[in-house]
Amino acid sequence: MTDAAQRPDPPELMCPSTPAANATVFLGMITPAGRVAYVTPALPAEVALAQAGADTPVESRYRLAGPCVTAKCGFWTGAHCGLGERVAASFREVAGPVEDDLPRCAIRRSCRWYAEQGRAACTACSHVVTDSR
Repeated sequence: MTDAAQRPDPPELMCPSTPAANATVFLGMITPAGRVAYVTPALPAEVALAQAGADTPVESRYRLAGPCVTAKCGFWTGAHCGLGERVAASFREVAGPVEDDLPRCAIRRSCRWYAEQGRAACTACSHVVTDSR
């Protein structure tokens, strides 16, 4: 058996800022300061969606993750996630060096932003609010 045959398949890459319609994981709640308070370990998205009222978009209160849909997403560049790239670049420009301690995130191992942009995307992620109005 070859090394490749022994290795497990890599995890499906997840979008850390998906609309509720595509969500499979509840990442956390949006705080009054506009930051994500992460929940670990991962919880199914249904936990948050069951609690959601209809007064405001779910995405403005909760951060949800789901499978990356690549070409079906408006942020897909053809080769990578353009949103993850912009989030990481903007954060580096405004905040400077990446923090040593990354937030505790339930999907880091399979996160597309982290896989493509590394620690900078991870540090910036807690400042992203997906508001699907």
